Amino acid sequence: MKRFTLVSLVSLVLIGGERSLHIGYSDLPAALRHRWSTEAAFTAYLRDVETDTDRRVAEGEREHLIYYALQSTAFTTRPRIEPAISSLAFAGKLPEPERNRLVEDPSYLPKVGWPAAERARVGDLLNALRKGPADRRLAYFRELLWSGTGSPSVESLYPDYVRVARFLYRKESLSGGDVVKVSQLYQTRAYSSDTQIEAGFGVYLGLGTARALEPALRMTNVLVVGPGLDLAPRTDLIDVVAPQSYQPFAVADALVALSLASEQNVRIHSIDVNPRVLRFIQAVAREPFTLHLFTGIAETTQQPFSADYRTYVRQLGRAIGDEVAPPRAATSDHRYQRSIAVRSSVTRAMSAGRLNIVTERLADRAPFDLVVATNVLGYFDDRQLALALSNIAAMLGPGGYLLHNESRAGLVETAGAVGLPTVQMRTAVIGGAVQRPLYDAVWLHRKVRTP
Repeated sequence: MKRFTLVSLVSLVLIGGERSLHIGYSDLPAALRHRWSTEAAFTAYLRDVETDTDRRVAEGEREHLIYYALQSTAFTTRPRIEPAISSLAFAGKLPEPERNRLVEDPSYLPKVGWPAAERARVGDLLNALRKGPADRRLAYFRELLWSGTGSPSVESLYPDYVRVARFLYRKESLSGGDVVKVSQLYQTRAYSSDTQIEAGFGVYLGLGTARALEPALRMTNVLVVGPGLDLAPRTDLIDVVAPQSYQPFAVADALVALSLASEQNVRIHSIDVNPRVLRFIQAVAREPFTLHLFTGIAETTQQPFSADYRTYVRQLGRAIGDEVAPPRAATSDHRYQRSIAVRSSVTRAMSAGRLNIVTERLADRAPFDLVVATNVLGYFDDRQLALALSNIAAMLGPGGYLLHNESRAGLVETAGAVGLPTVQMRTAVIGGAVQRPLYDAVWLHRKVRTP
């Protein structure tokens, strides 16, 4: 029987039908303990991480509101505004001393105030929310902003716009395309719940590789870390259908299509720190669900899809459901592919619960065969990443796989130190010109088997 430390014992919490365990100092692999001087220092560190997680989730939701306000046509006829272009113009018009302060001081609000076009769009959004939400996105943003103290003003959202502008200006203009600098920006930015089917392509290729390595491999108990929900991404907003999450379904589809699982025995549990994401997945398990598939990018003659990605998009969803007639509004978007009525055997296999992968792990649950974490690990600094990998390793069964897309110095060594040596890395080419392809990385780690 496992002996828990006092910190671990008092931190067992029932969440979404699963018991979540806040890790203690004694739960750390020996290779990680030197990163904290004492047990007390480690406990204090975890408290700080969880406080910062709450802040990053809250700020991320308000950033999504800004992205929606600038791009959606659901509440206004004004021209769309691309957030990155808006941010570069905003910063570029500031005098140099103010621009430097914008970059260096996270609390600084330039006195110039809202750009006119952006302010007008935000005003239109607030007016629409006052009249009553017409769809689920508007309903959510009304819930996010309204309180018992009255309706928000345009000016009350200016700090959120500045935070968006600061991040995008630093990323698009000051990083110079330096991968390390961009990675460091993501380690402190607000949490985003963006999701696109392109991430599922890398998962499909990675699972195909795992099956090639082990032809008899079966993966029926799967954990998805940070599945996401397409509420309002930074670019290429799709709001002709209600918000949806792709990844749990893309993972299920890949497992069934590759004969790694059947729709009768697959179980997919998702964890996230955002309650909005969890509510969506929990609702899917209770009622019929239709998945509307859109590519995150549009195929053009200048930016064609790769043959492998085009094939993936053509078959996506067909292993777990049946194609149905599309909503009329969806067909007007050139990124729309098809609508899939997901079979009830698959939706009943979906579950979700809140868990912070840096500070917690699931307790008293059968080990997972596979953990999928795409576009998640990049939000963690080195110590947070080490803890996340340690928690993932603890929840995997011997020989179980971790699949992710984070290419970062030190990750391979840290994963190996917690018992997740790298099996293979490959590139998933999505499309684009030969000289500048659009691609994602696919990393496979396999938990060591004990003698």
